Amino acid sequence: MNNVLKETDHELMMDYSSFPSLLQETLAGLTDSELDLCRAPGKWSIRQIIHHIVDCEMNYFQYDRYALSNTDSNFPFPAFNADTWAENMAYGSRPIELELRFFSLIREYITHLCHSLPDALDRTLKHEDGEFTVRQALEHDIAHARHHRNQIIETRIINGV
Repeated sequence: MNNVLKETDHELMMDYSSFPSLLQETLAGLTDSELDLCRAPGKWSIRQIIHHIVDCEMNYFQYDRYALSNTDSNFPFPAFNADTWAENMAYGSRPIELELRFFSLIREYITHLCHSLPDALDRTLKHEDGEFTVRQALEHDIAHARHHRNQIIETRIINGV
């Protein structure tokens, strides 16, 4: 792999690429029924949170790849209502194993591109609200997944699991 990243970007890429393992560690020891625990009534279960993380990651994958392609054309962001997706994609009843593998593969692939393409993290995506770099996109992706991991940790603490 051709390492073309700036020295300051290695920590960012480590945070991005290592998150699937961190998420697996967060879920370690949970039974299938414990995946259905919630922080409070009306809040998503751990299972639902995992599906949400992965569905969002699939959207981010599109944005990140488009930015990495550096085409200089506008990318239209599709509407995404998380609650509609949760209902229509049966977040509450589907297993999470395939989701976790897919999440890991997405992160591995984007990491590979970022290590392989010259100035990858400085490439930009233009859209109706402006422009952002791949670096900014990955920072967002990390923050989103971290936020939901914290919800899972909170759920485990509240429920004593």
